[in-house]
Amino acid sequence: MKQNYDLMMQEELKKLTERKTLLLHVCCGPCSSNVIKELSEYFDITIFYSNSNIYPEEEYYRRRDELLTFIPEFNERNHRHVTVVEDDYDLKAYTKKLEPLKDTGEKGERCHLCYSMRMKRAHDYALAHNFDYWTTVLSVSPHKISRWINEIGMAYQDEHLKFLPSDFKKRNGYLKSVQTSEEYHMYRQWYCGCVYSYQEALEREERKKQDVS
Repeated sequence: MKQNYDLMMQEELKKLTERKTLLLHVCCGPCSSNVIKELSEYFDITIFYSNSNIYPEEEYYRRRDELLTFIPEFNERNHRHVTVVEDDYDLKAYTKKLEPLKDTGEKGERCHLCYSMRMKRAHDYALAHNFDYWTTVLSVSPHKISRWINEIGMAYQDEHLKFLPSDFKKRNGYLKSVQTSEEYHMYRQWYCGCVYSYQEALEREERKKQDVS
């Protein structure tokens, strides 16, 4: 039976009787914008920026800097204290792991491995630093498979650390993230992140040009 991960999240939030700590894996500012806004009602959030998939290096830092600009402004506007932790960036090693699956395309095995590696980093950090909950914003994208994301997260069962299931695209979540990022004048990237998604995006643009001509 198909799981309703958004409903599972809402039920988990209803159980909370006090604010808890949450480590939130974030891929970029725009995708995280509305998620942070909604979850900060329940949690003291630490953002975990772990994205060694992003190619090229300049793009990685552009997305990171956009996030670092957004968070202080968000905190000031909403009277929150969201903080950011940046993981090590190792594009070469990450791409080497993805390379055998490079031709599986968006929503293929390459993406599953990419989710898994980044989420494992987030889980391990949350466990080592005694967070109550952890999750990722990845499910906000209509190009991501929420079932995979939640199956990966729920596979890590720890006595004192809970995975918060989610499907952040639900209840107009993706549209709200677009609107919030526009409100904060944020840069929105035009491809997912890795070198292979970058190449595929270029190929799509080239096909569009050919169709027009």
